[in-house]
Amino acid sequence: QITLSRSDGHCRTVPLYADRYSARMKPMPERPESLERFDSTPQNFLASSLQKIRDLRDVHHMVKTLEEENARLKSVLQQVTGGSGERHTDEIRQLLYSKTGYLNKYRPYATSSLFANPWEPRYIVLKDHNIMYYRNERDVYRNPPRGQLALTNTYVEVEGLKRRKYWTFRVIDALGVDLIRLSTESHSEMTSWVEALEACGCGLKKSESTSSLQDMLAEAREREGGTFQRQNSGYTSDQSDVAAYNYRPEQIRSMRDRQSKVRKQPRISTGYDGAVPVHTHPKFSLLSSERVRFLDQSGMVTLTFIVLAATNARLVLENMLKYGFRFNPFTFVRMVVAPKESTNMAMLMCWPSLVVFALLGLQIEQLAASMLKWERRKQLEDEKKERAHIDQRCLMRKRATEWLVFVLNVLNASLTMWVPFHVMTATKSEPLPSFGLTMATITLWMKLVSFIHVNWSLRQLHRIDNTRRWPGESMSGSEPLAVEADDMVYPRNLTARNFAYFLVAPTLCYQLSYPRSPRFRVRWLLRRVAMLSAGLGMMLFITEQYIEPTIDNSIKPLQDMDWLVIIERVLKLSLPTLYFWMAMFYTLFELWLNVLAELTRFGDREFYKAWWNSSTLSEYWRLWNQPVHKWMLRHVYFPITGLGVHKFMAGIVVFFVSAVLHEVLVGVPLHMVRGWAFWGLMAQIPLIWLTEMLKRYFKSDRIGNAIFWISFCFLGQPVAEILYYHDFRKLST
Repeated sequence: QITLSRSDGHCRTVPLYADRYSARMKPMPERPESLERFDSTPQNFLASSLQKIRDLRDVHHMVKTLEEENARLKSVLQQVTGGSGERHTDEIRQLLYSKTGYLNKYRPYATSSLFANPWEPRYIVLKDHNIMYYRNERDVYRNPPRGQLALTNTYVEVEGLKRRKYWTFRVIDALGVDLIRLSTESHSEMTSWVEALEACGCGLKKSESTSSLQDMLAEAREREGGTFQRQNSGYTSDQSDVAAYNYRPEQIRSMRDRQSKVRKQPRISTGYDGAVPVHTHPKFSLLSSERVRFLDQSGMVTLTFIVLAATNARLVLENMLKYGFRFNPFTFVRMVVAPKESTNMAMLMCWPSLVVFALLGLQIEQLAASMLKWERRKQLEDEKKERAHIDQRCLMRKRATEWLVFVLNVLNASLTMWVPFHVMTATKSEPLPSFGLTMATITLWMKLVSFIHVNWSLRQLHRIDNTRRWPGESMSGSEPLAVEADDMVYPRNLTARNFAYFLVAPTLCYQLSYPRSPRFRVRWLLRRVAMLSAGLGMMLFITEQYIEPTIDNSIKPLQDMDWLVIIERVLKLSLPTLYFWMAMFYTLFELWLNVLAELTRFGDREFYKAWWNSSTLSEYWRLWNQPVHKWMLRHVYFPITGLGVHKFMAGIVVFFVSAVLHEVLVGVPLHMVRGWAFWGLMAQIPLIWLTEMLKRYFKSDRIGNAIFWISFCFLGQPVAEILYYHDFRKLST
């Protein structure tokens, strides 16, 4: 049980229970009836109190691991002290020695010669004559190791400095097969790991010029100084397949003895070298399943990129010969600045109207803060005059305030969306400037929703306790790092400066203060602006040179329902659509948002995660657009689940809201609502279930990643573009 105390002396004891499988402390399902909007306070209090232990997801597994470790140490102690004879110090050290830490593990299948880094950090655990590696330190208590290797009949070999950064060593078997390759950026750390491996039973492979570990490390130091020729850093070995035959130890020893005797005999040409054997030991072919994963494939990857470049160059020449040079950057400027229709003034007036609606949103929240002060003043007057039914009077004032603020905010947010959309629809404005205005309108609407929701939550919390610092406020323990505001609490945040910063900051989620970058980089900003201009030019080039003629040629087959030609058009459109989408992603999320972040010194610049590695569609939607994802979680998903709605239904609501916004973003500039974007987003729900099922069935992330790319490149965007363009042409004629 845990006791919660308030400033007025009121205390409440909340019972808790611990789930042995999830290790998360939760309040009991029975909720006190007297707590109205104070329901979230126990959870917030527990979240801050249990911050240090909430990462331990599986207490049962951790206890079991500790019990096994305890039993192991007891058995070792009995072996050391009990019995039959004395033990050497080296044997005792082998029984007790254990070492852990982060090292870089080599990935032989990575494209090491191009963009990917073949060294990935892994948490290494060395004990009981075994070496295990995990993704991170927390996985030791939660998940089984990602790989495990027994050190019996193995050897450690020091390779030296690789790529001028990684001090590398590897563990091999008796025949020289690479078992695992590790590295660290510190020479002393490499020395300690090699010594630990040697102490755990791993032999030390010595060359002809070295006889001890110190000689090997000294030789590695000489290599660092440049006295040796750099060797190939591939993860290959001419004998990397012999272990697949599973020789017995005595066979391995006899083979090594024979090889060592042959090496000691001097090689003298007698003129009869035809009798010298060339097949000395069993070997698999290079591309066999036993050996291909240890082979350096950088040359094949380079060939693949060359073939892709040549293929795309041929497509560019073919397009130029067929359609000519269609790209004209002045067309884009004319469509934005001076449209064909005389609707430019009406469109320009929509932009200041958005500023007016934003200021009205700030004024409404300032009014709500003033009414909150009025509630407190009235409550103090009632307490001084000792009037009856004080709690009921306070509740009535609270409801009146919140209902008034709610109605005003709904009207303001609705007008924010309706006025620009009505102007664009009534004046039949051109699609390109309409798309920019629609994007700005939806962004402002989402920012206003976040601003309203955060301030409403702070009002409810300050009604409970006005003296306490609540989450997000200064000195609350959960405020962001590297902030500039010293004392930012509600309602001091309701200023024009704070609100204006939120409107221009590259985020959709409002909070009282944000992490800030330490300085403003001018040259960095100029480079990003130049790259932004190049990215926009590439998007326009792909659109005018490739997408438009391909879609034009798809209209007649779509009208005639010629399915073979339609499929051919979709496949032809998929490649330029993919290029356009990748250019749009990089231009928007990497360049434009970073330019805004640099101008505003916005510190949190994780606008996307590694969505290209998504194994399911659900991972893609969680990773690719972090500002929208965080907004959906904070203002749609969590409020719905807080009402007791199941997570699956809450996820459907999230996709519904996203589908409506996508349909508005496409339909309003084109002056038509067809529902293709809406149903395309809603169709993601069964596709998510399908990719999750296939991932579990095949037990492979690559299957889900392939399905994601197929649905992304061929089934989604090209089909939607053809359908919308067909309907737009039909509407225009």
